[in-house]
Amino acid sequence: MNAAATTQHTNCLRCGRKLTSIKSTATGYGPTCTRKVKAAAATHTASFKPALVAKAQELIEQGGIVPLRALRIFTVISSDGASTYKTAPQACTCPAGLKGRFVCYHRIAAHIVAAA
Repeated sequence: MNAAATTQHTNCLRCGRKLTSIKSTATGYGPTCTRKVKAAAATHTASFKPALVAKAQELIEQGGIVPLRALRIFTVISSDGASTYKTAPQACTCPAGLKGRFVCYHRIAAHIVAAA
């Protein structure tokens, strides 16, 4: 992930509350939502490949996944930071998601955030 591609957030990406700490504004999630996302990542990712789960967690930590509609549809940043995709736990518009043979890490990130 490209660190320059992410932005500073003033509201939590999960619950919408105002973020006050520097760490929270950098990640986009407040401390309570961060704990919930980490707990969801630990419990809901057993069926996915560990390398993809790690990339999904990195995407979440860097604030590269932004909800569009009530934690069902998200905008995600590509790994090179040049483009964005729309994703949900069921589908993704990235090249790997369009082929549909494997679950991309964008979908895993959406699954984790939606489950939190």
